[in-house]
Amino acid sequence: MKHEQVKAAVLVAPKKMETRTFPTPEITKDSGLVRMLGSGICGTDKHVYTQGEIRLGLPGDVVRLPIIMGHENLGVIEEIGSEAAKAMVMEGPPLEVGERVYIAADIKCGHCYNCRNIYGFPWCLNHTSYGDVISCDTPPHLFGGYSEKMYLLPKSDLFRVPKSLPNEIALLSEQMAVAYGAFGRAYQSPITKEGLSPGDSVVIQGVGPLGLCNALMARMLGAGKIIAVDKSEYRLRLARELCSAEVISLNEHPKYSDRVARVNTLTDNIGADLVIECTGDPGVMSEGLDMLRIGGTYLVEGAYVEDADTRISPSRQILAKNARIIGVSGMPHQAYGRVLKMMDAYRAIIHFERMITHQFDVEEATRAIEISMSPDSGKVALGSMK
Repeated sequence: MKHEQVKAAVLVAPKKMETRTFPTPEITKDSGLVRMLGSGICGTDKHVYTQGEIRLGLPGDVVRLPIIMGHENLGVIEEIGSEAAKAMVMEGPPLEVGERVYIAADIKCGHCYNCRNIYGFPWCLNHTSYGDVISCDTPPHLFGGYSEKMYLLPKSDLFRVPKSLPNEIALLSEQMAVAYGAFGRAYQSPITKEGLSPGDSVVIQGVGPLGLCNALMARMLGAGKIIAVDKSEYRLRLARELCSAEVISLNEHPKYSDRVARVNTLTDNIGADLVIECTGDPGVMSEGLDMLRIGGTYLVEGAYVEDADTRISPSRQILAKNARIIGVSGMPHQAYGRVLKMMDAYRAIIHFERMITHQFDVEEATRAIEISMSPDSGKVALGSMK
């Protein structure tokens, strides 16, 4: 088996993918190897694909080409070291060959100031990430999910997939975990009306895969009115059908002021309790703040890659509103396990699998990424899912 060659999609330059082969890596006592079932294409992947060696949001997050992308990773354990089987599992007995697992995107050092003092969140000062920053020129090469197999680095966190949960739903775990962690930080006091409470109104700016995961999380956590804002009629229809969302189409409401007025109408001229930016465009932040009620909360999730300047009014949109603005880069790793259980519990009620609209083999990575940029796509996956 060690002589087998592994195929992977490699980004060698902006908008230039190649299928390359790599040797099957040797496994140590604290590492492992998974056979990939699927890897979701994320908004960050699209930025990296189009721009190449860019700086991402967290310390040390600089893309190094050539790279195997893919950090939304679902696989089957093919090999695992004796120490890794115990150290990597986040819940339950040691891991075994043949088990389905979801791999946390970030790997924490465990000893820096943030790891020791900020419980749960992946704000490690020395962190690394799958599919983002480690060049595949570095042995053992297979550090991303756009591949037939992926190497499990020491200190990785792995989560067992419930036996009854289909692969097409389990693949959504990373973005559902982002939403879960974000909502956890938005909740505050229902008595003082700070933060989010059950029955509150939620506006989602952009209902691509990340935005739709937030809409689904809002529904599961008891939101009252969910309002989806997007230019894609396909995605708005999906939000309406899966989450019973009110929708605001940029095609019907092309003016900023019209969209804000529509949110006010839908919230009895109070404004939304919670607004979530999931577009990846920093330019929408001013509009999102205008949609927010006094004392409301704004979650910024999509504007992860440095881009254009964002013009907002600190006096009018933040201070006068007593707004809470929370940046969301990642999630507490415990969230992966929680959302796997939540999706398993709700799968008979919510058709999560409808979010997966396209699946491609590794050799078709270019086509997969291009289709993921279409407004008529949901979550696009690389891998057989079998």
